[in-house]
Amino acid sequence: MRCRKWGKFGIVVGGLVVLLALDTLAALEGLPLLVILLGLALLVMDRLRRWLLGHERAGLALLPFMAAALVLLLGFTRGRDLSQGVLLVVTLAVVFDVLLIALALIGEASKRGVKGALEFVGLTGLGLVLGLVLSLVFIVEVGRLGGTSLAGP
Repeated sequence: MRCRKWGKFGIVVGGLVVLLALDTLAALEGLPLLVILLGLALLVMDRLRRWLLGHERAGLALLPFMAAALVLLLGFTRGRDLSQGVLLVVTLAVVFDVLLIALALIGEASKRGVKGALEFVGLTGLGLVLGLVLSLVFIVEVGRLGGTSLAGP
């Protein structure tokens, strides 16, 4: 049992190190940092997701993460001149995210009526707040690991 936990921990730490190393590549335009923040949002919302699944709310289980991901994706593109490939990936992610959020709303409103819609609004608000907090990394424009030098020519 302990070997599995240490194995998972090693894989996560190794993946994090690889993503941080990839973030130094200018061609990726900060995409690894976005993946790290999305993983952190999923990790923060994991306990709530498991609680919702345990209480038979499978339609709402990923809703807070999806709302946080939407804010993160929009914050990532704010004020940047991104390449067409990165914009395509982000656009597809936003479209998929909005689709899943809409399906969750439709499912909860049709199954549970007003009570389901109110739970949807509350969980979406929670996810939006988390996404806003995590997207401060992009808004404040934290320097990259392989950042530019302050030395002049």
